[in-house]
Amino acid sequence: MKLRRKNMILVLASAAVIAILLLAAGCTGGNGGNTMTSDKPGQTEEPTAEPEPTVDPRLFTDGLEKVEPKHDQHVTMKTTDEGYDVFAPLEGKWGYRYGPSIMYYPDGSADAWFATPGTSGEWDWFTYKHSDDGGKTWSKEIVCMRPTPDSMDHYSVCDPGVIYFGGYYYLGYTSTIVSTGGGINNNIFVGRSRNPEGPYEKWNGTGWGGDPQPIVYFDEAATAWGAGEISFVVVDGTLYCYYTWTCPDGNFTKVSTAPATEDWPAHMTYRGFAYTKDSSQDSCDVVYIEDIGKFVAFSTFNRFSANAGIALFESDDGIKFTKADIIRTGVAQFCHNMGISKRPDGHVKLSDKLFIGYGYSDGRQDNWGKWATRFQGVELSYYEGDVKSSDSKGRGTLLKDYFWKAPDEFWPINVGVLPQIVQVRLGDGTYKIPAYWYDTNLGRHEITDPSKVTFDGYDTNVISIDGLTATLKAVGKTEVTIHYEGLSQTFKFYVRPDDFTIGANNPDVATFRPVNDDITVYLKDGGRKHKVQIRGFVIFTDETWGEAYNDKTKSHPDHPAMVDSGIEKYLMTFEVENTDVCTVNKTGIINPKSVGTTNVKVTIGGGQSFTVKVTVEESRD
Repeated sequence: MKLRRKNMILVLASAAVIAILLLAAGCTGGNGGNTMTSDKPGQTEEPTAEPEPTVDPRLFTDGLEKVEPKHDQHVTMKTTDEGYDVFAPLEGKWGYRYGPSIMYYPDGSADAWFATPGTSGEWDWFTYKHSDDGGKTWSKEIVCMRPTPDSMDHYSVCDPGVIYFGGYYYLGYTSTIVSTGGGINNNIFVGRSRNPEGPYEKWNGTGWGGDPQPIVYFDEAATAWGAGEISFVVVDGTLYCYYTWTCPDGNFTKVSTAPATEDWPAHMTYRGFAYTKDSSQDSCDVVYIEDIGKFVAFSTFNRFSANAGIALFESDDGIKFTKADIIRTGVAQFCHNMGISKRPDGHVKLSDKLFIGYGYSDGRQDNWGKWATRFQGVELSYYEGDVKSSDSKGRGTLLKDYFWKAPDEFWPINVGVLPQIVQVRLGDGTYKIPAYWYDTNLGRHEITDPSKVTFDGYDTNVISIDGLTATLKAVGKTEVTIHYEGLSQTFKFYVRPDDFTIGANNPDVATFRPVNDDITVYLKDGGRKHKVQIRGFVIFTDETWGEAYNDKTKSHPDHPAMVDSGIEKYLMTFEVENTDVCTVNKTGIINPKSVGTTNVKVTIGGGQSFTVKVTVEESRD
């Protein structure tokens, strides 16, 4: 088994603040500041008009006063048209644009973000489209976010969830450093940008920019799917974050909250389980309905099946949700991974023109992964009384022949280099940069004309770039941004010493540290005994790295980021100081036994070790 190697700036000013500044500068007249003193005696200037505060055109100003939700009011939905495909794969080709996050604005325009296949070793990218007419027509797509090379999200950015507040778009996403079939041990990350199309700077654990760190870390058995698929809503200055949590104990939607401020990822508070999912149910997209003061989560139900539909879950407090309805009439069969349009803060009004988006196919096995994306108008309403089904006999629509014909000419949607991590030795002298642009079908096209690309953002002490040739100047690391036809992408350039081993086979461990050195577990969490796992972070002598954990099986050749228990060199062992508090099995899973605190010493082959503190607390909801 293997171990992974590795502009709009919004300014809000009030007239009162301006008056204070003028007073401090001695610029107000003797009549209370209504006139300015003239240079000529006996004359005064006309009163100076107070500037109007700048209003963010992206935010609605017709919001309703907050109402108390009523427990006996319930939400339902119906489709209002047949919809249309905003994307479909080319005839016979693989492709998708699923899990759309959709935002609309006061001027009738809209933005949408999609998960799209990546290429060249990156599983998923995000693409972006804009509509000037409320979703009737859309711009050509561009790539707005890709993984960061040699970082915690280097495989994928997937499952977009977008919120806008404080002048920034926050784009949440799912990623992993484990490559097993489709990805396991997923975590949640976020980036932000002033503009919907990017570029996005990612949360690095303490601030914005640089290599990303998770905002929600999956700490249970590392062979489970993990955490991801985040959705956001802001209510009364609080950011609500909803995300899936798929672990050996089941499938759940969890919720955390934070103040809607610039550094909110540093202040997230876990609030519990929003609801339990079943295996046929997708992640949810949540809105806040201002008319009735309720949070509503939308999710495809019985996904990928002829019986698929849209499930609605509702909540009075944004924390605990219950099922309200399932709608199938008018919805495409075999639908999955949906989103619903909403205002920038995640709100809707019942009078808004709303639409949903979801992936679908005709259900044929040979069309797996060849999914179209449909946008479809919907209308929300509510009723009073007990919860009831409004579409109990509904049946979805089977859509066939959805493939698109290839366009006459493909357009660039992204640019980049291969590999995304350049590693060379200083003695090589120069390096010819292999640059490419990518089309909407993810075809790769080599850029051979150096006059069409530019490079910037790099450390000129390490390299210099002329055309498509880099001259190596000193040992060091730098980021480089490539620009082509209005598109840009950042990659990493490492100049190594001449005696440095690049891509060593089974290198020695240079650094071994805990992923989390202070772990809290519960006797029961949400009624279950969740299997929290102790993991280590390894950096090797060739500067590759991995998240180390012992796997319980002996043959997982596709796990690059793990310590295989069959390889003594990387085997981790666990020594518990007080086994009355907890025990730890060979895979690092903590078994809580009684309330208390103990230390666990973790040692990796070669003798390096660290100690983590484990605290066991009483059960929580």
